[in-house]
Amino acid sequence: MTPEISTEPTIGRHTNRFISPDVFYLRIVGEMNDDEGREVNKDHYEIGKTVDGLFFLCDIDQLESVSPATRKQAVEIQKQLKIAGAVVLKAPLKARIFAKLILTATNMFRADKMPVMFVDTMDEAWVWIEKRRAEYHAVKA
Repeated sequence: MTPEISTEPTIGRHTNRFISPDVFYLRIVGEMNDDEGREVNKDHYEIGKTVDGLFFLCDIDQLESVSPATRKQAVEIQKQLKIAGAVVLKAPLKARIFAKLILTATNMFRADKMPVMFVDTMDEAWVWIEKRRAEYHAVKA
């Protein structure tokens, strides 16, 4: 079952929502500046540090750019979190390249690599998250 997610902006034009128990939904629209990036990254760290098996669901079909400082900070924060995986939704080529850069940089510093899946629909995203959640917790048990 696909949860309803409000895409109403929470930070500038962007949406950053935590969906209990373990998913951050991030929708980037246009450019994300340093101030917006700091706020998103702060939320990811403050909530994410309490979750074992965190998922990122990134909707970036309208992404134009993310500031270099935001990208660097995101990688530093993700290195500290127990991330089970990331799903990138509806990403055109430019957005896929951006996502790959961030997620590859994060994985360079992690012993436990974060799996990444690119999907076209929200239903596909949630199916993958459910499957990966079960795998992640089975290994931990």
